[in-house]
Amino acid sequence: MSAKPLVKKLVAAGTVGLTVALTAATPALATDAGISGSLTKNQTTWYGTQRTITANGSNIYVKKTDGPEIDVKWYKCSDRNNAGGWVRLPNADPTGRLLIGSGFAAGTVFCLAAISRGSNATDSWSGTVSWNVFS
Repeated sequence: MSAKPLVKKLVAAGTVGLTVALTAATPALATDAGISGSLTKNQTTWYGTQRTITANGSNIYVKKTDGPEIDVKWYKCSDRNNAGGWVRLPNADPTGRLLIGSGFAAGTVFCLAAISRGSNATDSWSGTVSWNVFS
């Protein structure tokens, strides 16, 4: 009868070890945040909200839920010259989730910039930015 408790302890210890190993290997979950802002037609608006990549090799996506046709890109908050290319988000609302940057190193701090391509002199837009995403 003394073997049963020993087996239970070994099984329990093995389960805990397996759980820890699986948890450590699981990639970080995506981080999502609402975004919104005012825009002036054909003028770059540099948004200063800083976001930090925590999952090495991950991507940034943007989805527009309201607003005119816009171009959007990521940039390194401390250096606007270190930036991605412009990505067009059409006037259709909502847009699909569009990739605006990929393969970021953990610790990268990024911000967003946008330009209105709509017909109004000034406008506003809203959507979601997702980072620490692998697909």
